[in-house]
Amino acid sequence: MSLVALPDGTILGVSTVAPGTGGERKAEQAELYIFDLKTKKLLWHERVLPNVYGYTDMCLGKNGLVFGFADSRRFFVFDPRTKKILHQEDISSTLGATSGGQGPRVFVRVPDGTIYVLLSRGIARLDQEKFSLTMVARSPVPIGVGGDYCDGRIFFARGSHLYSYKLPE
Repeated sequence: MSLVALPDGTILGVSTVAPGTGGERKAEQAELYIFDLKTKKLLWHERVLPNVYGYTDMCLGKNGLVFGFADSRRFFVFDPRTKKILHQEDISSTLGATSGGQGPRVFVRVPDGTIYVLLSRGIARLDQEKFSLTMVARSPVPIGVGGDYCDGRIFFARGSHLYSYKLPE
């Protein structure tokens, strides 16, 4: 579902239990895993969050920490060095679920290093120190998929329409 290149040259990946079209569900819970590209070996895997069916997206932040979402509603912070969850919270009642669909691209990093998060209700800014999200803009339409940054704007889509939000100067 999502991959993050870690500073040590390995890859952190996340899985889903949802089968592809016509597939049969085999697993009960999704996992995180670390894969070594050089040796092509799985180094570690674990169900770090209980009762997760799929991880939506992840993003490497400061100090090698990984920010992510599980089941489009559970925000988490993972330390790949210790393989521990440092923070988790259900944001669905306060901020809503993340954007979704195929290729959700929930996290948008801008040139100054700030990370924004696309939620169905709008755009939030991630505080990497406090592990918190703050809504900065409500969207006039539910955000479907996204997101990318270009020339001071965050772009996202809803159906066949492309939208953008101009970031404050």
